[in-house]
Amino acid sequence: MIEKIAKYKHVIWDWNGTLINDVWLVVDIMNKMLKKRNLPKIDSKEYREIFDFPVTKYYSKLGFDFS
Repeated sequence: MIEKIAKYKHVIWDWNGTLINDVWLVVDIMNKMLKKRNLPKIDSKEYREIFDFPVTKYYSKLGFDFS
Protein backbone atom coordinates (compact mmCIF):
# COMPACT_ATOMS: atom_id res chain seq x y z
CA MET A 1 0.00 0.00 0.00
CA ILE A 2 2.77 2.47 0.92
CA GLU A 3 4.47 1.83 -2.41
CA LYS A 4 1.29 2.76 -4.28
CA ILE A 5 0.90 6.00 -2.34
CA ALA A 6 4.60 6.92 -2.54
CA LYS A 7 4.46 7.37 -6.32
CA TYR A 8 2.19 10.43 -5.93
CA LYS A 9 3.79 13.84 -5.44
CA HIS A 10 0.64 15.89 -4.89
CA VAL A 11 -2.76 15.44 -3.34
CA ILE A 12 -5.70 17.63 -4.34
CA TRP A 13 -8.34 18.09 -1.66
CA ASP A 14 -11.75 19.14 -2.94
CA TRP A 15 -14.04 20.54 -0.27
CA ASN A 16 -17.59 19.89 -1.48
CA GLY A 17 -18.02 21.65 -4.74
CA THR A 18 -14.76 23.49 -5.29
CA LEU A 19 -13.69 21.26 -8.18
CA ILE A 20 -16.43 18.64 -8.41
CA ASN A 21 -20.13 19.19 -7.73
CA ASP A 22 -20.72 16.50 -5.12
CA VAL A 23 -23.53 18.16 -3.16
CA TRP A 24 -25.92 15.38 -4.22
CA LEU A 25 -23.60 12.82 -2.61
CA VAL A 26 -23.14 14.84 0.59
CA VAL A 27 -26.92 15.24 0.94
CA ASP A 28 -27.52 11.55 0.23
CA ILE A 29 -25.03 10.43 2.88
CA MET A 30 -26.37 12.95 5.41
CA ASN A 31 -29.94 11.79 4.80
CA LYS A 32 -28.88 8.22 5.57
CA MET A 33 -27.35 9.41 8.85
CA LEU A 34 -30.47 11.44 9.65
CA LYS A 35 -32.77 8.49 8.90
CA LYS A 36 -30.85 6.28 11.36
CA ARG A 37 -31.53 8.89 14.04
CA ASN A 38 -35.18 9.48 13.07
CA LEU A 39 -34.40 13.07 12.06
CA PRO A 40 -36.00 14.84 9.07
CA LYS A 41 -34.27 14.61 5.69
CA ILE A 42 -32.82 17.64 3.91
CA ASP A 43 -32.48 18.60 0.26
CA SER A 44 -29.59 20.35 -1.49
CA LYS A 45 -31.20 23.78 -1.03
CA GLU A 46 -31.52 23.28 2.71
CA TYR A 47 -27.97 21.90 2.88
CA ARG A 48 -26.62 25.08 1.29
CA GLU A 49 -28.69 27.26 3.61
CA ILE A 50 -27.68 25.61 6.89
CA PHE A 51 -24.12 24.40 6.30
CA ASP A 52 -21.84 26.18 8.75
CA PHE A 53 -18.46 26.17 10.45
CA PRO A 54 -17.45 24.79 12.74
CA VAL A 55 -19.14 21.74 11.27
CA THR A 56 -20.56 20.86 14.69
CA LYS A 57 -22.88 23.88 14.28
CA TYR A 58 -24.17 22.36 11.04
CA TYR A 59 -24.81 19.01 12.73
CA SER A 60 -26.56 20.74 15.62
CA LYS A 61 -28.83 22.58 13.18
CA LEU A 62 -29.78 19.19 11.74
CA GLY A 63 -30.78 17.92 15.17
CA PHE A 64 -27.72 15.97 16.27
CA ASP A 65 -27.24 16.13 20.04
CA PHE A 66 -23.64 16.27 21.25
CA SER A 67 -24.38 16.43 24.97
